Amino acid sequence: MSDSQQGLLVVGDTTIDLYPVNGTSITPGSRFEWHIGGTATNVARWAASLGRETSLVTNIGTDVMGELAAQYLTAGPVDTTYMTRVDATSPLTLYVPTEDDEQWNAWVTGSCYGFTLPVDPATLVAPYEWVHLEGVTLPTEVNQAAVRQLAEAATENGTNVSFDLNGRTNQWATPDAYRQALGDVLQYCDLIFAGTDDLAVAGIDRTPAGVLELLPSNHSAMVFITDGSEETTALTVDDGEITEQVTATPPPTTVATTAGAGDAFAGAVLAARDDGISDIEELVTIGNTAGAAAVATIGPFDADDSGPADHLL
Repeated sequence: MSDSQQGLLVVGDTTIDLYPVNGTSITPGSRFEWHIGGTATNVARWAASLGRETSLVTNIGTDVMGELAAQYLTAGPVDTTYMTRVDATSPLTLYVPTEDDEQWNAWVTGSCYGFTLPVDPATLVAPYEWVHLEGVTLPTEVNQAAVRQLAEAATENGTNVSFDLNGRTNQWATPDAYRQALGDVLQYCDLIFAGTDDLAVAGIDRTPAGVLELLPSNHSAMVFITDGSEETTALTVDDGEITEQVTATPPPTTVATTAGAGDAFAGAVLAARDDGISDIEELVTIGNTAGAAAVATIGPFDADDSGPADHLL
């Protein structure tokens, strides 16, 4: 990293997230509220809400919802210089509450889902201290080649690389295919976020030892393994060996929906790293606090509201 590099570049998806009003079950005539979501967009807004200069590389559709999303994001704290308008529909996701859990349905085929890579990836990443990439855009049919190109270009230019595994069972034919794709990118990563569900998709143990299986034998990185409301494990890996390991439990909160917790965690930790914070115990506390704030509300976190994430940094 050079002295001239600063801020965060977040790369990935933007979606239109639909929620039934008041969290009721879906029946004929149900009313819905919509919010702009997507893993990358959530991360970018969290980092920006915590005062960091943040740019977003993403696709936005040209349909009505895409127009509204573009207006909303452009008026917000995230720099949208690299937001690409694609002549396609917006990706839609639908939150479905159930008696004992929740699930999501997604309509992304034929939509603008993902991002558009500029002609020169090196020029794109060069000004930034951090570039953050997302596993949801890693499948071949989305942006696999582009994700690797960005990770490689960032490393060559001295930009730190952050990556969130974001494993989805419906995106990968086999655990082996997912592991291979991860290996192609993780070799460049300095900061790694992995949920225990992601590790299950990869077919490995949901433990620090399992994570090490994904990394080159001589790799060095900081890794966070999240597990919902259970303990988060944070690791410092030096030359393939775990040299520091801490655990911390997220603060208690009233859960409206678990959507976006991992994105909040990543966005807050990235903001803290960009702010010069490197202590792993402090970082895991910051991430857990942001995750707890995210699940307490439906839709994007409002930095002006008081709550678990008030005065986070």
